[in-house]
Amino acid sequence: MKKSVVFLSFAILFFSSFVSAAEFDMKSSYNKDETFLAKISGNFLEQPSQSNIIFLKEHTRISIIPIIQNIDGDFYIYAQLIGKTPGNYSIVIEDARYYQGAELKESDLSENFTISETQSDFTISPGFFLTKNNFSIQVQNLADSQIKVSYAFLNDSDNSEEENGGFFSSFFGSTENKKENEILVKSGEIKKIDFNKNYFSPFKIQKIEMRTNTTLYNVPVFINVNKTEINSENKTRIDFEVSELNVTLPLNSKTTRTLYLFNLGSADLENLEIIFSDSLKPYLFLSEKNIPGIAKNESKKIEIFLNSNNTEGIISGQIKVKTQDDFYAYVDITLNFVKNYQPLNESDLSIPLCSEKSGEICGEEEICSGDSEVARDGNCCLDSCIAESEDSGLAWKITGWAIIFLIIVFVLWFYFRRYKMARNVVDLLKVARRR
Repeated sequence: MKKSVVFLSFAILFFSSFVSAAEFDMKSSYNKDETFLAKISGNFLEQPSQSNIIFLKEHTRISIIPIIQNIDGDFYIYAQLIGKTPGNYSIVIEDARYYQGAELKESDLSENFTISETQSDFTISPGFFLTKNNFSIQVQNLADSQIKVSYAFLNDSDNSEEENGGFFSSFFGSTENKKENEILVKSGEIKKIDFNKNYFSPFKIQKIEMRTNTTLYNVPVFINVNKTEINSENKTRIDFEVSELNVTLPLNSKTTRTLYLFNLGSADLENLEIIFSDSLKPYLFLSEKNIPGIAKNESKKIEIFLNSNNTEGIISGQIKVKTQDDFYAYVDITLNFVKNYQPLNESDLSIPLCSEKSGEICGEEEICSGDSEVARDGNCCLDSCIAESEDSGLAWKITGWAIIFLIIVFVLWFYFRRYKMARNVVDLLKVARRR
């Protein structure tokens, strides 16, 4: 019995270490000149950015420019491989800081892939969308002759990563239940395919499949509606009092926040569903899972209970409320767990937020270019935030020109002073002759 318990405990600890490990979801082989697409999942202390993503051929760094975007907690990357010769390659996230279980890891993350001899039929740009507007995908024909590119919106079952096994699993799936469209593209031609945002459900990853006989892409789309959509009769409209909520907590602590949801439409609402991101589930609890109803022109108070764990980090996600006719309101949530953090006293709550001062909080590598004031959420820049290196360069330029100006003034002063003294020298021979 004891052996069973020990083995079970060991197994739990062993497998839990992989729960939050950062990992790539990408193809192992790309055709020549194909657009590179990948997804990175993990609980990062510092989010990956373009500056710390590099590509290697064998062990040599090469010039490939990645585009990266955080979409609903995962990081999507695309890059153009045009002109890259077939061979062995890898993508590397340098100096990544992420959690593997409860342990903070600091190391390079890498994934290998190959570029084959097979020529890709076409490229796409961009490789993903995070938008609240209509959008378009640019297609370029790389083949020697005209091609027919088919594209389709994947339905909900096609979009289920749980059912299909991952971001790239539908590369090998069937095309049943998809309504396909086609576009003809001449050799070397670039065409744009326009898409209407209303074809997609908001606040979830969906995909556009684009294919020829030899080339296939799945383009992730996330419609991030800024304000709740209003139907033509204006019967349904809901909105939160705030659009974002940032909370800083000490480690191993608890706190509460209050949100107000308003029914701004012309009809009473019933059976509203509350949804929040998986990333928030270990740290966020609600006073109620669903809202029975909100009368028109009324509001609903929602209590949020928050708790932090024993490791520093930033957790982000969303709380969404959905009506029966698929209208949404949402709040962006950011939780910052900080060691030895001292919460504000009640007397400090009278200090305005930076946003209320019409300012902004500068980032770690930014400084304020003008005046700044203390706000409740930090040092508030009332001008604009600029990169520290940019400000330093400007300061050096000003200092350099000031030094040059002083040198010129000194030379002119020295020249005219010497010239004047030379004119005032007494010639003793001339004086003697006059006498």
